Amino acid sequence: MKLDLYGKTINYQISGTGNPFLFVHGWGGNLYSLQILAQLFSTKYMTITIDLPGFGLSDKPDPEWGVGEYAKFLIDFINKLNLKSVIFFGHSFGGALGIFIAANYPNYIKKLILCAASYKRNSPKTTKMSRLFSWLPPQLKKIIYKIFFPHSDLYRVPELEANFRKIVRQDLTSDLQSIKSPTLILWGMKDKQTPIHHAYELHKKIKNSQLKIFPEIGHNLPLQHSQTVYQEIKKFL
Repeated sequence: MKLDLYGKTINYQISGTGNPFLFVHGWGGNLYSLQILAQLFSTKYMTITIDLPGFGLSDKPDPEWGVGEYAKFLIDFINKLNLKSVIFFGHSFGGALGIFIAANYPNYIKKLILCAASYKRNSPKTTKMSRLFSWLPPQLKKIIYKIFFPHSDLYRVPELEANFRKIVRQDLTSDLQSIKSPTLILWGMKDKQTPIHHAYELHKKIKNSQLKIFPEIGHNLPLQHSQTVYQEIKKFL
């Protein structure tokens, strides 16, 4: 499915009927990243998966977009579909957007599920490297990033590096205590991209929250272990 928002074409999918359940992928992902998990819930809920602007088949965002602009986009997307409020699942960057919305626009989120949410970055070294190679074409920069920073989000989508540079400088820690929505925090113990101590900080600062840690699992928890995540969310809901 496609719709027009801000003059941009946005790609999304809806399955099932019932209360709306929005699944938001991480940086470098697309609506297929969380499709298996969304399908598991589509027997009871109306599940919505989306290509965030700049990913999948959706048009690129404006270069000044950061967390706030992406979050406002999701609010306008929710309004465009006349959903009013949703159960929100966010993985990695999608989790950061869920945090921002729950803290600043609480009426839009009934329940919040954060999976390896990248709400702050400890050492965005790739942003310094990106300035050195700003004059190179995206494909050549992608090769350089693959060599020097193979696990960087910048390597995945070099054409969005202006947005990435802004996003990695944004720390949402101060928003956490404003979240009132019931919140489930899911994390892989071996996550190297969003370290485990971030999960404990989220649990400590979000008052109405539950925390589930999965041993021997890394950052791609909801992509590689959809059934396990599904069972935990079912208990939470």
